[in-house]
Amino acid sequence: NRARAAPIPIAITDLSGTDPASAALGRDIAQVITADLGNSGLFRPISQAAFIHGPAAAGGMPDFQNWAAIGAQALVTGTAQVSGPSMRVEFRLWDVLPRAQLRGTAYTSSSANWRRIAHIIADVIYERLLGEKGYFDTRVAYISATGPRGRQVRRLAIMDQDGANQRLLTDGAWMVLTPRFAPVR
Repeated sequence: NRARAAPIPIAITDLSGTDPASAALGRDIAQVITADLGNSGLFRPISQAAFIHGPAAAGGMPDFQNWAAIGAQALVTGTAQVSGPSMRVEFRLWDVLPRAQLRGTAYTSSSANWRRIAHIIADVIYERLLGEKGYFDTRVAYISATGPRGRQVRRLAIMDQDGANQRLLTDGAWMVLTPRFAPVR
């Protein structure tokens, strides 16, 4: 009887990095998080052009007055650090009005998994603010059909829920009509 009608205004800063590669990674991760939450329809990401200033130093408290002034109810800050083939990503979710940290987590993984880490962070934010499990770190199996009508080649494919990382699982030599998926294999 008291459904939320308006999306939650959220400010998502670029995850800062100490070198150009880390800064680029932090920017890419923030863009994926922003797209995930914005596309859900339950969040309204605030444009970075509206930010009064960047986030506080790593691990520091943000200036909540500046974030409240632009209408943010939630704030995401963090850092990204690339070292060789691995990375470490830390993020903090802040509630701007009571000036409190709601969640803080760090992930260490291969640099190739940066999109998955971004989806996992979006899931954590979604769950913490809405109380429901997030769905951004989900893979979708589907049938890809290519070629002219009547001679189409159908292949089993898989992709992230946002359409990225599409990968064909079969070569089209066998007829594929519906995906049959066994998650234990």
